[in-house]
Amino acid sequence: MPLFSIPLSGLDAASTAMSAIANNIANLNTPGYTRERPVLQEADPIIDNGIAYGTGVKLQGIESLRDSILELQIGNETQQQGQSQAYVNAMSQAQTLFPSDSSGIGHEISNFFQSLNNLSTDPSNLALRQSVLSAAGSLASAFNGTANQLSAVRSSLDQNVQQTVGEVNQITQEIAGLNTQLAGVSSSSPGYGSFVDQRDNLVQKLSGLIDVSVINNGTSITLTTKQGAALVVGNQSFDLSTALDPASGVQHIYSQGTDITGDISGGQLGGFLQARDQTLPAMQTQLDSLAGGLVQALNSAHAKGFDLNGNAGGNLFSPVSGAGAAASMAVAITDPTLLAASSDGTTGSNGNLANLSAVANQAVSNGMTPTGAYANLVFQVGSAVSDGNTELDASNTMLQQLQQQQASVSGVSLDEEASNLLLYQRAYQAAAQAISTVDQMLQTAIHMGSGA
Repeated sequence: MPLFSIPLSGLDAASTAMSAIANNIANLNTPGYTRERPVLQEADPIIDNGIAYGTGVKLQGIESLRDSILELQIGNETQQQGQSQAYVNAMSQAQTLFPSDSSGIGHEISNFFQSLNNLSTDPSNLALRQSVLSAAGSLASAFNGTANQLSAVRSSLDQNVQQTVGEVNQITQEIAGLNTQLAGVSSSSPGYGSFVDQRDNLVQKLSGLIDVSVINNGTSITLTTKQGAALVVGNQSFDLSTALDPASGVQHIYSQGTDITGDISGGQLGGFLQARDQTLPAMQTQLDSLAGGLVQALNSAHAKGFDLNGNAGGNLFSPVSGAGAAASMAVAITDPTLLAASSDGTTGSNGNLANLSAVANQAVSNGMTPTGAYANLVFQVGSAVSDGNTELDASNTMLQQLQQQQASVSGVSLDEEASNLLLYQRAYQAAAQAISTVDQMLQTAIHMGSGA
């Protein structure tokens, strides 16, 4: 019988097992590390004359303790968290452009109509007339500034899209490289789990950037977007690219020549694209509608009156409508005598100021008054941020719960590792003692033989 080989197999198995446990302990605080476990199996017996003799133990390999279902759920939730976080960040920037307090467009609308009320007390007063024009200029500037800053936020998101696409490409290249490395390593070898951990961590990082579907092919994995655009296949990665879309004026995302911008919904890219291509353009449209409607209503009211020279009133603001109305809004007159306050051509008349003031209660945009339309904009951007924060909080909570579950499966417990280390240490000592005993037996047998 293989007297030496049996305890030697135990010595080797216990030594390898202790190495795996030592590696677990060393990586106790390593993010993304997956606990390893030695897999031992009884060695095949030897059959001699119908009798089976045991031959010891063999190490099948080092197993990483993973839960594929949990990893899939964590990946999906990471995509949702990335999307919500990016969207909330973008909309929080936009929210600062629509204050509801004593500043911004709402404040300037109120100031303008108040200046009309002030002028009604002395319609020929040039100082009060100039105050109206100044208030009109401030109102136009508020629209201009808000529209331009809204465009700046959108441009910033466009840059974020380009930057994130670059990060996606870098990660997919690294994952393809790890697929190559794993193809050359035995799945039972001690270092195999380390490569898988690196790849899994990169997949999770990628999930935070873009919606990802993972297909596990055993040694390698295939990654696509949710709509099927290839990102990684085996040892090959497929870079995404960006190009300026002439129609929208922003960067679109392409996969192997196909525009996939509208298909991306998860990760940071999904959040950036939702804000850039949906929410912010809708806000710009409403802002332009308010600016165009307000200008048209005020110009129509102004045209009904007469200025200090007895002439019919012209445009108070330069006519604007449609896209870009808010950004191009401007006062059409600079001479306070041209303000049409009179309703009958006399200098002391203030009758047309009532027509101008009445615009404050007219429907100028989507059936709403100027202040009502602006308040609706403030509400919508606030609601977008609030809803986004609610989704983000829910996603953070869910992700934390999933990660805790994963830690219970894959995390390292010092108590458990200490217990296992003691167990394999005793097994090692026992195997060493068995070798020593066999050696003594052989030495005794040799001496007995030589003495004969």
